[in-house]
Amino acid sequence: MATTGNPNSLSREVLRWIQSLDLAYSIKNPKRDFSNGFLIAEIFSRYFARGLAMHSYDNGTAVRVKKDNWGQLMKFFRKQGLDIITDAEVTSIIHCEDGAVATFIKRIYQALTQREVQDVVKRPLVERPPPYMRNTGSKIVKDTLRTGNFTEHPDQTTTQNALRSELEDHEADLQHEKSIDPERFSSSLSLSGSRAPHVSKAMGEYEAPVPQVTVERIEVKQSDKNIAALRASQDPMAVPYANKSIMSAQSNNEYDNGGSPGSFSGSRGGNNSASSGSAKNMLDEVVKGWNFSSFTDFSTSLVDFEDAAVDCAEGVFDTICAEAERIASGVNTNDADFKDFAAIASPFCSMVVDLPEASNEFKGAAQAFCSLGLALSNNGSSSGLDMFDKHALPVIGQAAKSDAAKRPLALEIFYSFVPPTPEIRVDAINRLRDSLGASDIATLVHCLTNLIFIEDPSSFEESGALVDLYLEYVVAGLGQSSPSIRSASLAMLSEVVANCGASAAQQFIEPLQKLSTEDSFWETKAQLLVVATTILQSRSEMTDAVVGIVESVFHGKASGNVKKVGVAYLSSVLGEVPQLMGVYLDVLLGMKSSDRAMLMGLGSGLNSTGGRVGGTAELPVGGKSGLTYSIQAFDGNVVARGLLDRVSAGEAFGEGAAQVLLGCVLSQEDVSGNGWTEVWDGFMGLVLGGLKDGELCDVCCDVAFAFVAGNNDAAAALYESGYVGDAMTIVYGGDGDEASKEGILMFLTRVANGSAKGCAFVEGLLEESSVVSSDDDLLNLQADLAM
Repeated sequence: MATTGNPNSLSREVLRWIQSLDLAYSIKNPKRDFSNGFLIAEIFSRYFARGLAMHSYDNGTAVRVKKDNWGQLMKFFRKQGLDIITDAEVTSIIHCEDGAVATFIKRIYQALTQREVQDVVKRPLVERPPPYMRNTGSKIVKDTLRTGNFTEHPDQTTTQNALRSELEDHEADLQHEKSIDPERFSSSLSLSGSRAPHVSKAMGEYEAPVPQVTVERIEVKQSDKNIAALRASQDPMAVPYANKSIMSAQSNNEYDNGGSPGSFSGSRGGNNSASSGSAKNMLDEVVKGWNFSSFTDFSTSLVDFEDAAVDCAEGVFDTICAEAERIASGVNTNDADFKDFAAIASPFCSMVVDLPEASNEFKGAAQAFCSLGLALSNNGSSSGLDMFDKHALPVIGQAAKSDAAKRPLALEIFYSFVPPTPEIRVDAINRLRDSLGASDIATLVHCLTNLIFIEDPSSFEESGALVDLYLEYVVAGLGQSSPSIRSASLAMLSEVVANCGASAAQQFIEPLQKLSTEDSFWETKAQLLVVATTILQSRSEMTDAVVGIVESVFHGKASGNVKKVGVAYLSSVLGEVPQLMGVYLDVLLGMKSSDRAMLMGLGSGLNSTGGRVGGTAELPVGGKSGLTYSIQAFDGNVVARGLLDRVSAGEAFGEGAAQVLLGCVLSQEDVSGNGWTEVWDGFMGLVLGGLKDGELCDVCCDVAFAFVAGNNDAAAALYESGYVGDAMTIVYGGDGDEASKEGILMFLTRVANGSAKGCAFVEGLLEESSVVSSDDDLLNLQADLAM
């Protein structure tokens, strides 16, 4: 029987497409990460920027938040004529039902890219899944109750009937299996371990006593060819993952004593880490179906990049993620030495250290390790952290310390073993500090900059201790000589302020003012602007002081990166702090055209319906600190009015101003209000006059069409103005260049195709114009409209 693997996994083709979109959050668990609709909205915003406003979507996990996001998405789909999902499918996605998200993501990939997903059917390795992988009655009940229909409509009678039906089907399947293989369901075993035929006994018969047979286990020591591993096994200071080859040889003997793969008869809390129910044995069973003797054998082969291991890696890691809770249940938490956990952590540590950080195999190993961590920490106790601290933190911590590229995922692994309880998080950070070395403030600050973005915002509200700990290292980091540490400290401060309010920054105003005048490093200045934006969003009493900090670092003579970050972030607070509008527009209009277009999210222009094509959410700015910057949502009407004030005061309307105006219009989902009508009234003559200018015609064409497509009053004003007819007469009458002609022709074509009123306007304009008969392009357009 062929299988396509985990129903929740996405194909590599689809994953590459998702990665190319530069989404705000990486995909770890598809059915969970896509369930609230936030990333779905972000995907469609890349293709329909005009139709989606990301600021109206919340990346929360509450069912109320999920329903609100999906409600907005369903309205958007109907508006765009996209019949790609039903209400029932939305319910399944919200409640993380298996296969629901993967099916929908495949569907939108095909709809948006016009490409078919090639389903790869893996070669069957076994005819039927082993018994331990088949559902039990309790598992069926639990899975059924988790489905969206029962969660949304918990009717008792319906629930009972549905459960009874599911259990009857399960019982029928068991009876069918018994009829096919009756020996497997027999409880009698021969001495050799094979099942003996069952013989029924008449009433009154008794069983003869069975003599006890004791078989002494024979230990077979195998010599591994890996000399480095043998030496490491004799070195008491060697790290746990250095002994991987010896472990592989030992793990091959775990089933020699009559056991069989998959016979998980042991219970959680057993004293023997090699018992048949141990987590190590469960991991081994995962990879034995892929023709490896054990998980350690698979890990060793993958680190050596053997073809067989690389080909199987995706399936192995997907299966571990799917089975994480069951595997975690086999870890003996009562053993003070946590030998069970050590046996499974060692191969993972080996892969994290040895696999290339850019490889999919490294990311898959990290994701699988995270899944086990989450399963071990989901009870809220610190036992998962204790195990990780003893057997994995020395290795993972050093990986985070020595390799900045691996640091984010290494820290994500670490935090997956830490329950989101503030007190335990504080304890975990202190353990990380001890692992890195108390004197290594630089690495610790960089690590905390990663960890603070993983924190649940509620953790800051529940515990002052966690906030105080982060602020303690902000103070320590700002006092360091390394500019990258200072930048990382400011990033931490910004996140604390975002979660705790501007009051958290009160004690830092003077140090920030000092940095703004004395620190020459560009990224320190960039982070000062990020912190300032976060404080200004809170509308605090510190506004005047913070504006002074902004003006110290953000001006026309600042470095290119500082100006990009300032424009990207300060645009979001111009409505609350209008005194920054002047310097904001000075810097923005003084930039290169390509940088300005990127910051305004213009991409490569407009599609046929007036929607934006292209654009990016992340700034192409990078520094030694490893921090990333993104373009923030802003109120386009506020910026457009600020620009109108400057133009009305006599400033020339050039390419820069036209680009900014276009970005303002396209930043909004709706430009039909009176506020936008007033903006169009102020700019209409300048924009339509720009159609006559070969350098301005393209962007002015985009601006005019964006207004016409989104604002009926603006369209009516344009039809009545006479500006377009005058421009066409001047350009086609002999004074215009080819660029101007192409711009006007494109504008007329768009307007005609945009609506019936637009088509009538263009037809009338062409009929009345005296220049149509002398130009083939205009004649062709007239003929096309007449058809």
